[in-house]
Amino acid sequence: MRIGRAASTHLPVEGFELGYSFSTATPRCIGHKPFRDTSASWVDCDKAPLHEGQKCDRCAANDATFASQLHHAHIRGTGELDASVQTHLAQENHLYLAAFRDGSIKVGTSTSHRLHTRLSEQGAWRATVVASATNGVAVRELEAHITNELGLPQSVSAQRKLSGLTNPVSNDRLDTELAHWRTGVHALVDSVASEAITTTTNQWVSPVSTMDVWNHVIAYPLKLRTGCHRLHLLAASGRLCAFTRPGLDDVFVADLRPLYGFELTHAEVAPDELAVQDSLF
Repeated sequence: MRIGRAASTHLPVEGFELGYSFSTATPRCIGHKPFRDTSASWVDCDKAPLHEGQKCDRCAANDATFASQLHHAHIRGTGELDASVQTHLAQENHLYLAAFRDGSIKVGTSTSHRLHTRLSEQGAWRATVVASATNGVAVRELEAHITNELGLPQSVSAQRKLSGLTNPVSNDRLDTELAHWRTGVHALVDSVASEAITTTTNQWVSPVSTMDVWNHVIAYPLKLRTGCHRLHLLAASGRLCAFTRPGLDDVFVADLRPLYGFELTHAEVAPDELAVQDSLF
């Protein structure tokens, strides 16, 4: 989060009060994470974002270049990759299967030091690390092979993640699905007989999954980019946040992405009224 023109900083979601009128919001580029050698962990930017995007052309190009090189590293020659990408791939890399509360399963990769953070950022509920390698290219080759042979996707939409929080399947079902797909992945690894890959069975559980706040959440019926809102944030699963409103006991959940790239001024505003369907009573 960045307040005014101060440097970006991490703030805890729990207990954060967000009150604003969107009519006073100012669009700004949210900056980027540098991938070439630098002492900075984040580069702030005050330029105007591109069209309806969140970033200016420079920051968007920085992210797109790194993402493209990393995603296609396994089909490109080493000489085509930036030195920073080669360094990234030289670390220990893991292949994981992530489960989301709607029952979706995806395959993904991460370096060791980013693994748990990456799963949390994606809003995964359960996960299992199924393979590891010191060669990041080998892990990405395996990831592509799993998608092609087993049909596991490499992404899950925010809408599916949101629907899973409001209408979740059981944790037992998620664990069963993960075990099933892990068996299939291990069989695939054995069939390609790659010495570069080591199969693993490490389990991961989201730190927020034990919080009672998620027991019953309702999709927030208002649009965050119009009108006035007062939200008391309780917890976050990825970019999906649970919160209450003044005078109500209900816990709502919403995707905060529509607010990315806007500078909000905190205000003690009267929030817009909620439309309640008679059929709910």
